[in-house]
Amino acid sequence: MNERNTSPMEQTGARDLTTLLSAIWSRRLGGQEVTPDDDFYALGGDSLIALRVVTDLQEQGIPMTLKDLLFHPTVAELAEFLAASVPARPTAAAPGPAEGRGALLDAGDRVLVPADVAEALPASALQVGIIYLCETSGDPELYHSVIGWETVADFDESLFREALTELCDRHAALRTSFDLGTYSESVQLQWARVTPPLTVEHLGDDNPGKGHESIRRWSREGLSLPIDWSRPPLFRCHVVAQPSSFHVAIASHHAIIDGWSYGRVIVDLLDLYAAKLRGESATPPEPPAAGERDFILAERELVASAEAAEFWHRQADSEPLLFARNQFHGAADAVASVDFTVDGTVFDRLRATARTAGTSLKSLALAAHTRALSAWTGRGDIVTGVVVNTRPERPGADRMVGLYLNTVPLRFDALGVELPELARRAHAWERESAPYRAFPLAQIESRLGRPPFDVVFNYMNFHVYEDLETVPGLQTRSWWVRGKPSFPFRVDFEVDAAGAGSRISVAYDPALLDEARVQEYARHFEAALTAAAGEPA
Repeated sequence: MNERNTSPMEQTGARDLTTLLSAIWSRRLGGQEVTPDDDFYALGGDSLIALRVVTDLQEQGIPMTLKDLLFHPTVAELAEFLAASVPARPTAAAPGPAEGRGALLDAGDRVLVPADVAEALPASALQVGIIYLCETSGDPELYHSVIGWETVADFDESLFREALTELCDRHAALRTSFDLGTYSESVQLQWARVTPPLTVEHLGDDNPGKGHESIRRWSREGLSLPIDWSRPPLFRCHVVAQPSSFHVAIASHHAIIDGWSYGRVIVDLLDLYAAKLRGESATPPEPPAAGERDFILAERELVASAEAAEFWHRQADSEPLLFARNQFHGAADAVASVDFTVDGTVFDRLRATARTAGTSLKSLALAAHTRALSAWTGRGDIVTGVVVNTRPERPGADRMVGLYLNTVPLRFDALGVELPELARRAHAWERESAPYRAFPLAQIESRLGRPPFDVVFNYMNFHVYEDLETVPGLQTRSWWVRGKPSFPFRVDFEVDAAGAGSRISVAYDPALLDEARVQEYARHFEAALTAAAGEPA
């Protein structure tokens, strides 16, 4: 009689799954104590941290998904669910390796791929949409962003160039170009090697104002230059070196990189450079090699899903919030902004409210945003766009550099409930929409016959920058960001922004909305946050 082999799930149950989950959550949530009844999202978990938790468990042979964590957000609930249902579920296996370059392209297209291209893949729907908007708008600054900072350390141009070369070798997105006409579909070409796009300017004194102005001038001039999609790389790096420090700016197009990826690029670059200054070799963990292919396959599957199309149509099928049905199409010129900071005491109370309500801080902030929209517009049926994470559920996905975001519609009605309840509804929407989050926005818009929303909410918690604290020999300061979205009204809720605390930035197109009206929204949003924090408005 043959003995039955025990599954990884059964083995995990034998050594106490609850203890394992608590340990993983604690490590990924900054070392805080975790009890069986604690809610992952109320403890500060977000989509990127959740992805790390999921992949930690997948690496131990436990086939759980982000959806499992969304529906079972406490250690006790998740442990019970996994013990009861997962043993019967096959372990999720990563897709097998592609059979040669361009395996996802048609055979006729594969023979056209240049010899010095390492991989050729279909461009994602979001990449194609962004490029189309940029081309039709004629605005070279659209979706062209730059992040700058000052590094307190010696600058060695040769070593920095070596670090930048290794960075490009590590991340295929930094070696990517696009071909929109040669093939039967739009294609992204990942070249085997690129020349690091580095320029250096030397200043003879330590006046920080001069360095800051020089790097800002470079960014203004660089963002005004048109993008050549056919020539890699689609990013540039400039350094202004001074005797005791150096200013760095990295300008890139969002067709190849999202906000989290920007952080990953900066952390990896400084890690590589700091190691070279010490005469050592840095070995940051490698990103998954097939991550971009996984994403394209998942997107194709969703495009073919009638269920996903119907889900998003129901979310979007309401009258536009700000503009008449035919008033806004294409890319807006959102060059103006209204900004305000969130006081640290208020922010701590928001976290406490979210924890008591059993939701994430993102859900509470989203609830406050929709409450503000309702008060601002006098509408009881609100549709807002929400930026969501679409990274593949693979080990190391948080280390991937690329465009792994989507913006999808969220519809709220019956807005008269208390904010904690509204936050719970927002969290429920996130659970329900999770399987469809990578469904292309262009497909939603095509079925609807118009943009599905004219307001966008983006919750940003780029804790990847915390990794800079572990890079020895370097100190960073004076961070700044410049970029332009395509939406006419976009609300960014940024948690612990580098050097700036937590803040809200409302970017808008002054040709479509005047400042006084946007200030009115900002007052409603600030009042809703204050109310959510349990303080009088």
